[in-house]
Amino acid sequence: MVDGILLDASHLKGKVKGGRAGAEIAGMSYVGYELAVTERSIHVYGDHCNADIQDEEYRYLVIPLDSVRGVELKDLSDRGRCVQIHGPDDGVTLYSENQSSLSKNLKRVFLLLSRLLA
Repeated sequence: MVDGILLDASHLKGKVKGGRAGAEIAGMSYVGYELAVTERSIHVYGDHCNADIQDEEYRYLVIPLDSVRGVELKDLSDRGRCVQIHGPDDGVTLYSENQSSLSKNLKRVFLLLSRLLA
């Protein structure tokens, strides 16, 4: 069973954890998420899902950076800041749920991804 993102810290460029925040990962809704960025990929883990998920592959998504089609940073009136990552098949949306520190961390991850994708 996958229990969060288990990558060695030496491989990470950045990491953010939204323990009580919402996420949309490959079409599934989660409460709680982790996102880690390496030099070549984005790792996303969804924590709690309302659906009964037997297959762990839906909870953990790896998106190679060279396949990312776009990254957006948005401010939503009801959920605060969000980052949207558009992959080749699946998309990821991470919400701050109006948590100020998480909002700042999502902005940092967005800036990091922008630099890596440039």
